[in-house]
Amino acid sequence: MPPDIDHHRLLYRIAQAYHLDGLTQQAVAERFHLSRPKVSRLLHEARERGVVTITLVPPSGGLAELERRIEQQYALEEAIAVSVDDPRNLAGVARQLAPAAAACLLRSIRGKETVGITWGTTVRAIVDAMPPASWPELTVVQMNGGLGPLAYLEHSTDLVRRLAQRLGARFHLLAAPGIASTPEAAQALRADGEIARTLALAAGADVALVGLGVLAPESVLLQSGSIVKRGDLQALRRAGAVGDIVLHFLDAAGASVESGIHERVIGLTLEQLRRIPRVIAVAGGEKKYKLIRAVLRAGLLKVLVTDHATAKRLCAEPV
Repeated sequence: MPPDIDHHRLLYRIAQAYHLDGLTQQAVAERFHLSRPKVSRLLHEARERGVVTITLVPPSGGLAELERRIEQQYALEEAIAVSVDDPRNLAGVARQLAPAAAACLLRSIRGKETVGITWGTTVRAIVDAMPPASWPELTVVQMNGGLGPLAYLEHSTDLVRRLAQRLGARFHLLAAPGIASTPEAAQALRADGEIARTLALAAGADVALVGLGVLAPESVLLQSGSIVKRGDLQALRRAGAVGDIVLHFLDAAGASVESGIHERVIGLTLEQLRRIPRVIAVAGGEKKYKLIRAVLRAGLLKVLVTDHATAKRLCAEPV
């Protein structure tokens, strides 16, 4: 039943002041001598009765609906799809995803959080795209041990330092290799007091920024030959691995692939990663599609930043 004329008028004036004049609910309450909760209820009623109708104008490109469908299919808080020039060029995709990922990270922090990051070409591109800030109470922490020679720009230690510098934040480094030589060496390193404290800090992070690594020749994991040996690579492929997240390898269904590497990793476990409130994964390109879908199936993420072609495939194929 429509509201009576006087009530309809009140609904209209309240909605007009709030939506058109830009007043806060408290200011509307003071103007019309109502309580703020009453104003909130009247605004809700105005929408319910059609006094206020809302029209959303999506951005050009048609990606907003893809993002929403990915969020619904994979229970994500947010999906961000970015148009890229060539989905086959992994390095180019990383560079084009980086500004959107940097903006997403900035939206996710207020200045007192702990931010954990991993390593790799994509994370390097995001750090390069990060605008300067001044958050002296923010902490950036390394989530995995170092990977490759320190001269590598993708090395996790260097990326932690550089991101902290960009954000005007403090940082904690993990003084250990990403993959130890033996399981026994890994166990001894994890037992070290400083390493254990840094891993505990990373496990308690508020936000995590991670890249995804495929088993391809251009992967940072394989570039030096000292992190993952060719024999390790062959064994992982035989076990069905499609790539890694925080140095833990997954098969196409999103299940963890047990291997000799698994016991040698110095870094967070998958369960620790899953418990971080906001995990932002940034990955795109044709070669990473199976891995992206696997990570989504594993339920490890809250946010995915990817390219338009990958977004379309994720929506077109069953979960």
